[in-house]
Amino acid sequence: APVAVEFEDLQRAVRSAQRFLGETIRMIAAEGRSQRSSPSYLPVEVFSYIVKNVLEDSESHHKGGYYGQLGQLCLVCKGWADRIHNIPELWTGIDLSQSEEFLRLLISRSGCFPLDVGCDLDYLPPMKHSIIKSEAYRWRSLDIRSDHEHPMETLLANPAPRLQELTLEGPRAWAPSTNVFEGTAPKLEVVVVKGCGLPWRSPIFSDLKKLTLWEIEEHPPQLEALLDILTSSPRLSELAISVTSIQLDTYNASRRVTLPNLQSLVVEYLDPEIMAVLLNSIEAPPSAAIFLGTVLEGDEEMALELEDVSTWLVARARSVRSGICTLSLKMGCKKRSDWSEGEDGDWNATLKYETEGNHLGTLSIRVNAPAAQHVGVLSYLAGKIQPYTEALPNKIRFVDINRDCPEKEDTNLLCAMHRTFPDIREIELVNLEYRAMIDALGRLFPRPGSGTSPLFPHLTTLTVNRSGHRPWVGWLQANRKQTDEGGVSPLPHHLTLRLEEGEIDVDGLQALQKLVSGPLSLDNVQVK
Repeated sequence: APVAVEFEDLQRAVRSAQRFLGETIRMIAAEGRSQRSSPSYLPVEVFSYIVKNVLEDSESHHKGGYYGQLGQLCLVCKGWADRIHNIPELWTGIDLSQSEEFLRLLISRSGCFPLDVGCDLDYLPPMKHSIIKSEAYRWRSLDIRSDHEHPMETLLANPAPRLQELTLEGPRAWAPSTNVFEGTAPKLEVVVVKGCGLPWRSPIFSDLKKLTLWEIEEHPPQLEALLDILTSSPRLSELAISVTSIQLDTYNASRRVTLPNLQSLVVEYLDPEIMAVLLNSIEAPPSAAIFLGTVLEGDEEMALELEDVSTWLVARARSVRSGICTLSLKMGCKKRSDWSEGEDGDWNATLKYETEGNHLGTLSIRVNAPAAQHVGVLSYLAGKIQPYTEALPNKIRFVDINRDCPEKEDTNLLCAMHRTFPDIREIELVNLEYRAMIDALGRLFPRPGSGTSPLFPHLTTLTVNRSGHRPWVGWLQANRKQTDEGGVSPLPHHLTLRLEEGEIDVDGLQALQKLVSGPLSLDNVQVK
């Protein structure tokens, strides 16, 4: 059985290579550059391109990883093996968990090309440290992790003149005793640091394009040192600072740093004072996407915890008068271990004001708070932008509301939105769980004869995006029934109903056609 699996792997690799070879040879022949179809006649650049595409092809991934696939291609024939062995850029990825023999082979085959080095340093034999340290002058990227000081100190001691990307995750109580890389890393553009400290005034921190500081609590930079780094990095496009105790011992309260090329700013889960000072010290262009996160400890702290994020919210709301933007609010109760999840993590509720266009970047506010506080958070932040609601987009998007919705109006998010922005004309419900979905539908379209007024009386467009539409359609049909014979009260005639993604059966579609007197559209919905 193992032999059969290896043979299948080899067949897949060969088929992928043959496909790319065929396409490339046809292209070359069509252009009159060559009439010979054997890969031995291809220029090394073309052959290398083909091999790289095979390795990157998701369909060709199989057991053994990158070098396992490369080894499979070497088995095609001796000509292929000789060529692959002599293309240095194919052998530049260094994982220190590999055997010492293979590590030396990679260093030999990679020639003088820059190296991409990555590994967890703990429990590695000293010889491997020595081997890779001696190649520091060739490092292009370095991604290392360790719970111990010594291996980090050892590996960061030599100059790294070709280093472009540095990712470190080190002991929280550690900061280097000397300047890393002897202060020599002139090409460094990307720095990601988690847990440990660094000599923040080192000359290596200049002209950066990306800077990420995460969970640095014992040896964080002082604000002035951080602002110096930003000042010396006018090309900076991404800045992210999360769960980091920036020191405010001595700083110039009037100092502001302008980052003209900033595309993304993330500031999350900082002490309120630190967050206020940091945000007041950075000027981002209107096109930048801004992500602000805070933890709400209790109702009595709401104004304090949300004050700084609401300041940016107000500024962006004012800007809407001369442009278009998306305002996003994400709420949930997340453990600290989950904070590192990206923008689309598992939040309990996501609300978005959005419209088409990109004149202004996104403003996304993430509030870590229990469900009982969600309406309070929404009301507080919404109250800050009410003076600008006439200029704001009149579309609201509810995404991934997966908690059972409170029945009381004063604790229901949809009701809170109605109280604050009653003139909303477009609503999009995305991936709502069933209970949240029927709660929303019941409030938007009350049972006929119940005497209940619908929320958002000016609603003209409702979009529903779910994996399956039949359950909510069945509930809505039953809720709109007027007679035992099955007669239903149609939805408002001016309403456009849009279904996106997922599937619906024929009966469900026919039921919707009876309910919807206005336009009904299906976008990428399978009818079964």
